[in-house]
Amino acid sequence: MMRRSSLRLFGTRPWTCCCAAVVFALASTAQEPHQGLATSSPDAIHGKIQVDSWNIAAGALKAMMPAFTAAYPNVDVAINMSGAQLQARFMLSLVAGVGAPDVSQLQLQEVPRYSCTGRLTDLTRIAAKYRDAFPENVWKDCMHEGRVYAIPWDIGPCAVFYKRDLFEKYGVDVNAIQTWDDYIAVGERILEASGGKTKMLFYPTGFQEILFEMLLRQSGGQVFDDSGRIAVNSSESIAVLEVLRRFVKTGISANTQYWSQPFFASFNTESVATYPMAVWFGGFIRDYAPDKSGKWGIFPLPALNPGGLRTSSYGGSALVIPDQCAQKDAAWGFIEFALCRRDSQLGHYRSFDLFPAMTTVYDDPFFDEAVEYFGGQQVRRLFTKDVKRIPAMNRTKDWVETSSYLRQSLGHWAGEGMGDPQAFLRTLEKRLARRLDRKLSPLSLSLREMAPGDGLN
Repeated sequence: MMRRSSLRLFGTRPWTCCCAAVVFALASTAQEPHQGLATSSPDAIHGKIQVDSWNIAAGALKAMMPAFTAAYPNVDVAINMSGAQLQARFMLSLVAGVGAPDVSQLQLQEVPRYSCTGRLTDLTRIAAKYRDAFPENVWKDCMHEGRVYAIPWDIGPCAVFYKRDLFEKYGVDVNAIQTWDDYIAVGERILEASGGKTKMLFYPTGFQEILFEMLLRQSGGQVFDDSGRIAVNSSESIAVLEVLRRFVKTGISANTQYWSQPFFASFNTESVATYPMAVWFGGFIRDYAPDKSGKWGIFPLPALNPGGLRTSSYGGSALVIPDQCAQKDAAWGFIEFALCRRDSQLGHYRSFDLFPAMTTVYDDPFFDEAVEYFGGQQVRRLFTKDVKRIPAMNRTKDWVETSSYLRQSLGHWAGEGMGDPQAFLRTLEKRLARRLDRKLSPLSLSLREMAPGDGLN
């Protein structure tokens, strides 16, 4: 899930280095896995718990409370709506061993650096019955060394949001856009026909890691292999960088920062025609362009190759229980009710636009309803397509640091003129290997230029 108030996911992280050091310290003193939670009937569970969450998600949990209280009459829940440095504060409380909430929300992509600390409650046994209700590519983010430490909440399947009136104005058939080659060609047509007035997309060269990750995941590429070794120099990464380079070289992209005033203002103008983004982005459009109902549409993410996967994923969140929690039965009862119950997941989506990670709810008629704002499209159904086919990303405990370094490196690559992608990836791998103290993967193309055994475990 993307937080629509703080936008921290795409902002700077002044606490990243501090938290990285904390993760290392905790990992070195990690506890033995918790043996699991006792199962009790809801009315037999007593306790008072605090749940930390951010704005929209916290609102969804508060809206759920009457139903939860009816099912768990002896559990008092205080929901703390706080997005400001929530995850950093949570990490510090894990270090101290005190002060953590009983349940905390985390960005899905950041769960691995918390689960590796050994300071989260092991949910493996109690959560096993729900594993098949969630995509494997999402469940993997909630695991560490074969154990489960989080339950997925919402996910971010991707597509392209577009302005129907602009496509009609320039005679664009949205169904003709099947690949990124098609997409770029349409962008060139619109750019020329508009006299340079209308760009195809925003592509801020200082935030390239967003689209890089989205397309890399779509292609099945990885930054790390299954063993945590660096594998970003690959044919998939090269293909992605070629697409990103063409966004800039063809002139179809606007180099304007995401979440800036011009970015939001563009929702109501002809300056940009499309926005390749995750499902949660639709909330921003409705918030900032409330008078444009019916003038927006959505089409599947273009494939990298003809017939290829036409979706990806970016964003999402999960709930965890710190091991220091004294009310584990109550905390698990809350998570189970909120995330593993059909009515709860549908309620979060209906009222708060949190796209459910729980795929067993996708058969609900709600997903087939026409959405007036997006021209009567069945956009909810569109986003469910191929969710289970999205490749999992191999995220490590230093994923956040890696993502930050990718942003810097890709920005430097753009500033240097976006030269040979493979040369850039070779340099990136070497620097990541030194920075993270990780070996290169046998899958890396970089090893073809190395002496035998160099860079391997």
